[in-house]
Amino acid sequence: MLGEEEQTLKRDVGWYGSFSMGYADVGADVFIALGLVALYAGGRAPLAFLVAAITYVSTGLAYAELATTYPYAGGAHIYSMKAFNDLAGFVAGWAVMLDYTVDIALFSLASAGYLTFFFPSIASSNEKVGLLAASLVIILLLLNIVGIRLSSLLNEVLVGLGIVVQSMILILSLTLNFNWGFFVQQVLNVGVDVPQAGIEYFLPNVHFSLQNFIYAMTIAMSSFIGIESIAQAAEETRKPHRWIPRANKLSIVFVLIFAMGLSIAGTGGVGAATLSSSANLNNPVTAMARGIPNVGSFLAVIVAFTGFSLCYVSTNTGVIGVSRVVFSMGRFRLLPRWFYKVHKTFRTPVRAILIFGIIGAVLAIPGDLPLVADLYNFGALLSYIMVNLSLIVLRNTDRDTYRAWKVPGELSPVIRGKKIYLPPISILGMLSCLSIWLLIVVYHPAGRLLGASWLLVGFIGFYAYRKRNSLPVFSKLSGNEIKPGGYVMNALALVRVPEDPESIAEALKRSLDPRFELTLFNIIDPATLQPGEARDQSYLNKLEEATREELEDVARIMRGMGFKCKVKVESGPLLEVLRREAESDENDAIILLKRKSTKGDVEKERIDSAYSILSKYPGKLMVVRRVEVRSRKGR
Repeated sequence: MLGEEEQTLKRDVGWYGSFSMGYADVGADVFIALGLVALYAGGRAPLAFLVAAITYVSTGLAYAELATTYPYAGGAHIYSMKAFNDLAGFVAGWAVMLDYTVDIALFSLASAGYLTFFFPSIASSNEKVGLLAASLVIILLLLNIVGIRLSSLLNEVLVGLGIVVQSMILILSLTLNFNWGFFVQQVLNVGVDVPQAGIEYFLPNVHFSLQNFIYAMTIAMSSFIGIESIAQAAEETRKPHRWIPRANKLSIVFVLIFAMGLSIAGTGGVGAATLSSSANLNNPVTAMARGIPNVGSFLAVIVAFTGFSLCYVSTNTGVIGVSRVVFSMGRFRLLPRWFYKVHKTFRTPVRAILIFGIIGAVLAIPGDLPLVADLYNFGALLSYIMVNLSLIVLRNTDRDTYRAWKVPGELSPVIRGKKIYLPPISILGMLSCLSIWLLIVVYHPAGRLLGASWLLVGFIGFYAYRKRNSLPVFSKLSGNEIKPGGYVMNALALVRVPEDPESIAEALKRSLDPRFELTLFNIIDPATLQPGEARDQSYLNKLEEATREELEDVARIMRGMGFKCKVKVESGPLLEVLRREAESDENDAIILLKRKSTKGDVEKERIDSAYSILSKYPGKLMVVRRVEVRSRKGR
């Protein structure tokens, strides 16, 4: 049994590595889902993808805010514990564990399936494909034990290849093999109006075409499962406050382009019937490539390798994801503390990687996962519901926490005399995820049975573990241990001189905390000087030196208050210098020191000019007001 020694993961993932994890786990899904969605929705497949995309965008933005605010490995269960209690955290974590375990088996099989294009003899039996898939998983386990950097590098290389090839197929399909009239005709007229195997039709008076389309939406959702992978590695991401939002937004954009783009290009090119035929059901993108005039046969080989690459990195992301979830749940005693252990040399969660990676490999060995694959959306959507709901709750219960990035938009109705903060995008995300999850429960009998069984086993195990260790089931103790990330941010404070140093320091102290590394900045604008002074370099040098000394007086006071502080003086046009500093990636915030009243003061015109420039960068601008106004004329 592991003691209470704190375990740490190594921060070794940059913004592209973070993006690759999110894209890798989602980008491969369309290689499987495109044919299946066309099978049930027919020509209306793009509409099914569009409806499912709503849940993806809203949930992806929710993860971007929560992962930067609480940058812990684990994702959904971290936010659920913080917002609710340990039981809610366990439900969210246990649900996403199901998704990742299935992901390892499902996409290792898909990877092996694409390799059979080059080695046809392997395709002769499911057992050969399954053994190849298990071997591919074992390789990934070794990479992940050695370190996430190697694992992330594999993702980065293969994702880069995948994006290039998918872009080529999409562009060539739309320019050489797309018929707009054929596309519109299919969307308007082509549905699937016959009953399909594996669907439980519970609306006897509703046409099969509508219920098949609803079923197709639940399948289309599988093309958007995986955005949580970025959050799983938040504890191993460098500068999470900066890179995680960028990675999430880039992943959302690229996935939407390819999921929607390929469904539109395929429907208007080769047609829904071709995509969903028995010959192309498992490799619909290859069928699209073959349909491109002149270069189709050549592209088919590239697509097969790309399909293998993206499915393999999706398998890898499953290994990364499930191991980080299990590691984190062990940390907070949602699972046995034994799982909360990192390798002494590589600082990776070796126990979680081996145990759940091997489970995924074993599931792949039979070579056929028709029932287990039905669970792929069940667990992920349940955790997505919890994520969106957690964001709504935490916006109200943890209001004062610093958020490096926030989901856009917020309503603030007053209910019973109390203001409630509601982000509309997260409300939409919660409702859309809940709707599709309920449709999966209704229309997927196998998913309903196996998903409920997974949850029941989890509840029993969680209750027994907590009771055995004298831990309350509904406790919020673990949630209280989750603290917001204390990021170091570079703040550029615009300071005029001469000024009272203590007044400036006190104003900055009241508005900031030592999380900010300050640069006290003064701009000497030649336009404000006398013509002779502006041309006298000796005078300018003395002026800069005097200005720097006055800023140093403020900096010394700030350092005594616990802040890291330096000074900077620059000569140049005020607005030009401000615009350059505001656009610089080196500055996370620009602080404009403003008096309570500047009426009649020579400072007012410069303050208004500075504000007109900085207000164009609302994410960086911070206005700090001072009450005291000194009579000395400043520059």
